[in-house]
Amino acid sequence: MRSAVLLAALLAVLLFLERAAGPAAADARQTHRPLVGLAEQQSLELTGFALTIGGERHEYRQGDGSWRCVTAFGAVAHPRQITDFTRALLTRPASWRAPSTPLEEASGFGLDAPIQVEFFQSEAVDGSLVFFLGEFVGSPNGASVFVRREGVDGVWELDAEHLEPLSIRRSAGLPPLLDRRLTAGCLLDPSRGIARAFIDFEAGTSLELHPEEADGGIRWVLSDGTSEREVLPFRLAGWLAFLQRAPYAGFANPRSAAQRGLEPPAARVTLFPPDAPSIELVLGREVEGEVYLQNRTSDMILLLPPDSSALIAPDARALTEPEGENPWERWLR
Repeated sequence: MRSAVLLAALLAVLLFLERAAGPAAADARQTHRPLVGLAEQQSLELTGFALTIGGERHEYRQGDGSWRCVTAFGAVAHPRQITDFTRALLTRPASWRAPSTPLEEASGFGLDAPIQVEFFQSEAVDGSLVFFLGEFVGSPNGASVFVRREGVDGVWELDAEHLEPLSIRRSAGLPPLLDRRLTAGCLLDPSRGIARAFIDFEAGTSLELHPEEADGGIRWVLSDGTSEREVLPFRLAGWLAFLQRAPYAGFANPRSAAQRGLEPPAARVTLFPPDAPSIELVLGREVEGEVYLQNRTSDMILLLPPDSSALIAPDARALTEPEGENPWERWLR
């Protein structure tokens, strides 16, 4: 029920924006109109949606404040892409391009092997909304896509600006619309920084990073329990920028932690953003050439790109000694 209420609120915002742009056509015979009429938009009670691409079906639901792909171990979805994708299909005007044509005869529009989008509705509303997306076409004015809606005559053309994430080729097993960051589902803003951090090594010294007042300003200090050293500001900034922006290479079932080198792990990183829940990242040991990270805040187990471990759980030298290049330099650009 909470998901239905949240989606209804989202749709209400989309409807307000669409009305501001101009009234939706109610006449089904008009050749430039949304594929979901205004009256129908107002009665929608959406609870989620499913995408079927290349024979793979991916289902998305909202809960605990995040969109997740429930058919991919609850991987966190990208909230902005979800909003843009939903608005594009449910409220944007489409242009009529061909008369009523059976789906199996629509190969000229790329609809013989379409992307299928199914929006689910609450039990109080009958049926779901089904769309078929065909060929994506580029033009000087931007990309568009041919689309059909189940139960609506004809082939239509729709601005594809916010639908292109569906057409991008991905690695096997990675659904579209996912938040591909190591800290997906967590609030970590490098511009605001953090209040404190811990880096605990399973077979080594644990480190604490915290701010101190110094000469009328703030400096960051790293403590290993016996001594303190000043943290280099650009190393700290680069580390946080990396954690906020770096992508993962894949994900695994959260129940497989023991098989992924996470019990026991190599290290744990705990970040305390201001005014946001703490973020706990558990760095696994290498197993058969792979290293996984468990984001315990979002409950995802992530496959890391090569050579990422030292950037996630750095040693004291990387944060405090100025010799050599900043290992996180590229993430500051």
